[in-house]
Amino acid sequence: MTGSRWRLAEVLGRARDMNWSQALPWAGLRYALGAGAVLAAATALWGPRPGMIVAAGAVNAGAVGTTPGLSRPRAAMCVSLAALATAAFLGMVTARTPAVSIVVLALLGAIAGLLARTGQAASTMGVQAMVGFVTLGRSPQPVGTAALLAAGIVTGGLAQIMLGMVLRRATLRAALRAWSRGPRQRADPRRDRPSIRAVLRSTGRALTHPDPLARWHAFRLALGLALAQAAAAWLLPDQRSYWITLTLLNVLKPVWVTTASRGVDRWAGTLIGVLVVGIAADAVQPRGAALVAAVTVLLWGAFTVQPVNYGLFCACIAGYVLLFLQVVAAPPGDSALCRAVDTTLGGALALILHARVRRPGSRPSRE
Repeated sequence: MTGSRWRLAEVLGRARDMNWSQALPWAGLRYALGAGAVLAAATALWGPRPGMIVAAGAVNAGAVGTTPGLSRPRAAMCVSLAALATAAFLGMVTARTPAVSIVVLALLGAIAGLLARTGQAASTMGVQAMVGFVTLGRSPQPVGTAALLAAGIVTGGLAQIMLGMVLRRATLRAALRAWSRGPRQRADPRRDRPSIRAVLRSTGRALTHPDPLARWHAFRLALGLALAQAAAAWLLPDQRSYWITLTLLNVLKPVWVTTASRGVDRWAGTLIGVLVVGIAADAVQPRGAALVAAVTVLLWGAFTVQPVNYGLFCACIAGYVLLFLQVVAAPPGDSALCRAVDTTLGGALALILHARVRRPGSRPSRE
């Protein structure tokens, strides 16, 4: 009993942990402005649904750019963007056959699970790829149309990356120093970051010679994604039940305590986000520029607090998703209810898998 209480206290402690010194208000602002600009431009040019898909690339790039622990953030943004577009393309061309779609998602999950132990960059890119498959790949499309939409995702992401580079404080300071002939900037402390060749070698080793913990995590993730996607396709086809899959994907981690604490954070953050933003959206009914501005503010909050606390990040993302769906005329109240219920189901499935699917003789608290 004492051990169980200690593990519960550790889970809740991690879930409540907030490090405000890691907040990124300036980086969050520039990436939120980039995503808002891409959303507004794409919606005006091509309509709400294509605009939503193009803006997804910008949001992906911003989320990766503000992820803590990345030694090569812009390279990670580019690779993650390519993975997102490729996975979305695969999702769209396989969506007509749910059985094939489930098999492809399980394979992607197994690969992402093996890479999760190689570092934050590979873990982030694997998650983002499957997010693209689950969300953007839900609607079946011909190969040509799917290719065009995937190209739109890349376009939105590249626009975000370029806008982020232009709006960097370091770029503005360098311009001011050049004008005033001030002192030179000190050397970049990230110059000792790993080479691309070293990253590729570690990735190859993770895929060909994974450790036991990575193998079991890959199996759990593939199995969980298959079960969640099957439920979304056959048991709950009329709801936005893909949020079950998204929750499991973001919550399930190799270590049990991390899985449990992220489950608590995501559940609490999602409930707060859908309640606050759902009620506000029903009362205000934002449209046009006001809706884009509200989406931008929520993205700024999400990108700023992502390194601070996962629950705060989920609260902002939950509100952003509700307003984002309103861009394509989805009822925000129904979306809030579905997201709250499906988040609970996805988190519960992640905990069950981690408790039951593990190495023989091992304990969930040690993995």
